[in-house]
Amino acid sequence: MDINRTLTTMTRMKLAAAAALSSLALLAGCATPLAGKTPDEATRKVMLQNWQNASYNFDAQIGFDKLVFTDRDSKLAQPDIADTIDQVGRAVRVNVSGAVDAPNGRVEAIPELRFERRNLLASIKVPLQFHAQDMSLLVDPSAVDLFLPSLRKQSGKFIRAKLPAEMASQIPLKAMYQAMPRIIDDAYAQADKQAFSFQPLDAYAGEIGAHYKLRMDLSREQEQKLTLQMLEGLAKVAHEQIKPSADKPGEDKSGAEAMIRLVQGLVKLDPVSGDKSRTVSDIYASRGGDLLALRQKVHIEAPEFSGDAYVNVRYSHYGKPQFVYQLSENDIVDFDKLDLPDWLKDTDKLLPGEHAEAPAPAAAAEPQAQAAQPQAKPKKKRKARRAQ
Repeated sequence: MDINRTLTTMTRMKLAAAAALSSLALLAGCATPLAGKTPDEATRKVMLQNWQNASYNFDAQIGFDKLVFTDRDSKLAQPDIADTIDQVGRAVRVNVSGAVDAPNGRVEAIPELRFERRNLLASIKVPLQFHAQDMSLLVDPSAVDLFLPSLRKQSGKFIRAKLPAEMASQIPLKAMYQAMPRIIDDAYAQADKQAFSFQPLDAYAGEIGAHYKLRMDLSREQEQKLTLQMLEGLAKVAHEQIKPSADKPGEDKSGAEAMIRLVQGLVKLDPVSGDKSRTVSDIYASRGGDLLALRQKVHIEAPEFSGDAYVNVRYSHYGKPQFVYQLSENDIVDFDKLDLPDWLKDTDKLLPGEHAEAPAPAAAAEPQAQAAQPQAKPKKKRKARRAQ
């Protein structure tokens, strides 16, 4: 009897210990990176984690649900024309699939412009890759080689255009990339806390396996302020990376900073205004805080038109992005090696850097001007003779 009681007691102790361990495991599982955070803190965490783990695939759809011209003085606001514009706006959509591998400095994007209605479909794709190591952009021109016969000689190959070394050296890409987590966090930290909220999980959350749904509701003014703050942060990083140049001792602004300042100016000139313009972003995150999807509804109110747009992005393959194109040197042709038509041959000279010696012909004209000067003297003698 004593032996049976001892065995029973030991069995109960084992069961109790197992239950305790199970409870601890459940508690540990509940301790996610977003647990206990306010909506704005959780949003910042998801955005930061998405940037820090910038190695994934993405699929995006961008389009309009409604597009209406409201300027009564414009012919575009006439009922028949306005309806046609609205129908065209709804039929046009941009799909973008791609991959990001930030640690290795490689990005792939395959944008597709689609026009789709009943019994009508037209589309065009332009696959792209960006390689940060040599600051090059690679483009598959197959969609347009019908109009450029010379490109058909390189059928199936990507065209590579590299940024001139002088310009590339002025873009501190690595420093800007490393500073982005701080810039993102600072910008979101200054946003109105009331703009963020937790939302109940919906059917789409179940479809993609999301454990959190966050919402960010920003007016156009708030969104513009957020964008400008991020650009300001990037401009400061670019400015801090300026290296003194013996050739240009007065240079106080890098090419990257100048470009960012230009974008800032364009954002400030955005004509969209008013409290009615809003962007509502639904952010779907995993239990571990990974960004699984972003679904935006954008309402635009401008003096000339109003519209409802959408931006849907799905993220996948975290840590193991899959690239559609694995390119080798045999798959690439440099832009300057192409046999281009005359109207495209000198486009590379539009970029500064390697073609700085272009003004030489003007200098060559100076000796001719000097040689012509002695011919001016006989004219004076003729005038003197006339006076006599």
